Amino acid sequence: MGRKTVNNGIGTVQEGLNSRIGRTFATILRKALIIICLESILIGGVLAILYTLKDNRNAVKEYTGEIDRAMQSKVSMLDAIASGISSGTLEEREDIQSYVDYMAGMDDQVSAVYSCYDENITIMSGGWQPPADFIVTEREWYKAAQANPDEVYISDPYVDEQSGGFCITLSKATYHNGKVAGVVGMDMYMDNLVSLIEESFSQSSYVFLATSDGTILVHPNDEYALSLDNTPTVQSVNGGRYASLVQTDMRTKLMLDYKGGFKLGIGNTSEVTGWKVVSVEPIYSIFIFFALIIGLNFVIYFVTLSITRKDVDGKLSILFQPLESISGKMTRVAEGDLSVVFDEEKNSLEIERLTDSINETIASLRSYIDSISNTVTAISDKNLTVTVDGEFKGSYVQIKDALESIVGNLNESFRQISREAESVLDYADRLAKTTETVAQSASLENDSVINVSDDMVRLTEQTRQITESALDVRKTIETTNQHLEVCNHEMDDLVSAMASIDQCYEEIADFVGTIKDIAAQTNLLSLNASIEAARAGEAGRGFAVVAEEISTLATSSAQASENINKLIEASQSAVATGKKLVEATSGMIAQGMSDSVQSKQHIDRIVEFVENQQRAIEDVNQEMKEVAEVVENNAASAEENTAISQQLNECAQSLKQTADSFVLE
Repeated sequence: MGRKTVNNGIGTVQEGLNSRIGRTFATILRKALIIICLESILIGGVLAILYTLKDNRNAVKEYTGEIDRAMQSKVSMLDAIASGISSGTLEEREDIQSYVDYMAGMDDQVSAVYSCYDENITIMSGGWQPPADFIVTEREWYKAAQANPDEVYISDPYVDEQSGGFCITLSKATYHNGKVAGVVGMDMYMDNLVSLIEESFSQSSYVFLATSDGTILVHPNDEYALSLDNTPTVQSVNGGRYASLVQTDMRTKLMLDYKGGFKLGIGNTSEVTGWKVVSVEPIYSIFIFFALIIGLNFVIYFVTLSITRKDVDGKLSILFQPLESISGKMTRVAEGDLSVVFDEEKNSLEIERLTDSINETIASLRSYIDSISNTVTAISDKNLTVTVDGEFKGSYVQIKDALESIVGNLNESFRQISREAESVLDYADRLAKTTETVAQSASLENDSVINVSDDMVRLTEQTRQITESALDVRKTIETTNQHLEVCNHEMDDLVSAMASIDQCYEEIADFVGTIKDIAAQTNLLSLNASIEAARAGEAGRGFAVVAEEISTLATSSAQASENINKLIEASQSAVATGKKLVEATSGMIAQGMSDSVQSKQHIDRIVEFVENQQRAIEDVNQEMKEVAEVVENNAASAEENTAISQQLNECAQSLKQTADSFVLE
């Protein structure tokens, strides 16, 4: 309210003191200055455009010249090498090898120097030997050099697979006895040229290098630069806007840059290499120059007006001195100094009213500030029983209400904090007890898991021993089965032998029957002989004796046959009994083999079961180890929780002490 009074007073005084003549003069002066400023802005803009174009042209010429000078030195070096080879003084291979080694060591940018001949002979520095399938006469640089024997051929840059840097090849034809007989070549790195171009890279302007066919070699945007995996061209990047810059020389064109925004671009061709050098400059420098010219004209405009009106303002300064004094004191009041007294000379009724109004305003401000300061000081001393004293008027009533609301809210908040701190203390104690119980339980669980793990280790070992025993039993049964199978085969052979014996007995019995028949016939023959001998009387007595002996022999044969027959019958009975026993034994062996096979199957299932059980026990053992780790981690976490609960208890106690330190209503 006070400031409005001051401003209104100043405005009234100024309005009353400014003359119509001064305003008219100022109007005419402003119009003249505006015309002069517009003309200077127009002229300055034209000069800014011309300066920017010249600067861009100078930049592209400078970089083109640098490239030409750098490459011309390499061309001259290769001319010297070609002259040395063509002079005829170097005839031996060793001399040529030493020469190319020496020339390669003269420049650290040269990676290799080599002399090649139409007979597919290559002598390279460093002693490199080409492979069998290397045909030098088919190389592009070789054919290009011989196509123009008096010129140095410069290849397009390429990326070296070993170093990843740019390289170029220079070549020139050599002579022998006045005829073209070969080519000398030189591989060089482009590190210096690349560094030269990269020095131009800035936030807004840059220079980039391209080949004659438009392949971009060096560019501030890596995606636009040549690499092993990328071969960008001016036609394929930035929407093809670079293409027009490499098609003409020294013609400035406005284009949209890859970063956005319009820029000026200009291209130039290197006379030595044929490469394209393109310079790109921002156009905002023109706008900056315009802005500087406009700003300078504004300064000239206002300074001229100020100087021209200085005399008029000087004559009126006496009337404005009280206002200047009030303005200075109001600045001090704005900075917080309320000890200021406005006692200026009251040379007008407006000045008198203005000073009285400001003094009353300052007195009210002191009263409000004192009351607010007392309240805030009490709050800072942790006394929340303070009240806001004094009479507040107008908008200041809101400040009083806000302070009283703050005090009330602080009282309620700290009461709530104290109650919550007590609850946190109670929870912290409970948490500490619970955590301690959990820690003890985790420790007991850990011991139990360790015991179970030890038992599982022993069980695993016992199961392994059982598995080994079962495997041994299985091996024994397999051996027994093999033996039983052999016995079964032998019993089959024995049964066959017994059958053969039985067959022999039958044949013997038949033979014995035949003997019995012969004995009976012999006995009958002996009886007939005895009868005939008796008839013969004395003459047949000797024949009777023979007949009797034959009868005796027949009787003995019959008796022997009878005995043999009985023995055969007894043997057949024994053989039949043996055959039955053998068949029974063979059946028992077969049954034993069947039982053994079943036993082996059972043992196999037992071994499989035991092996599965062992694997399961090992899995359980591993899981028990993991459980032990989990239990151990739980025990560690329980200990950490115990420490956290202790810290929580301490924080709650500190919070309660802080809340209790405030004096509440």
